Amino acid sequence: MGEQTFQKKLFVVCKTTEMFVTPIFYAMAILASLASIMIIALIGASVTMRYLAYAPFRFTEELVGLLMTASFFLALPIITLKAKHVRVLIVLSYLPERLKIWVNALACLFGCGFCFWFFYLCVPWFQFAFDRQIKTEVGRLLMYPWMLILPISMALTIVAFFIRGILGNTEKIK
Repeated sequence: MGEQTFQKKLFVVCKTTEMFVTPIFYAMAILASLASIMIIALIGASVTMRYLAYAPFRFTEELVGLLMTASFFLALPIITLKAKHVRVLIVLSYLPERLKIWVNALACLFGCGFCFWFFYLCVPWFQFAFDRQIKTEVGRLLMYPWMLILPISMALTIVAFFIRGILGNTEKIK
């Protein structure tokens, strides 16, 4: 009886958290889309400048790299929450339903572990860049605002893994 009450409370907490973070994740995904559009526009403008004006932008490669990284990490939480990333299901599809629950839970734990480890590595890296006001070599863009995206994304992706792990398994158990 107590275990069912705990499961129901955990389910409600996860559903409430999901309702709260989903708009944040979608806003981040919109920013990721805008970053991708900016990549295309920047490359197009740089190629145009190179062949028509014979004066390409010097900072294109740096900014495209930063935008690409930002795009990936901004989209990661919503992709994780909705499970829209590439998954290999060939083995999972042949497992019994009871075992699929455990495999899904284990996958979510591995995902949380990786994100926590990545977060742990990102924080000192960010602090180093922030303390020294490190800038890119050619464009002289401050690095720490771009680097801040990584730990934020990892923290929110841990939340997404946790929600997906609890809600996905709870719905299968019912």
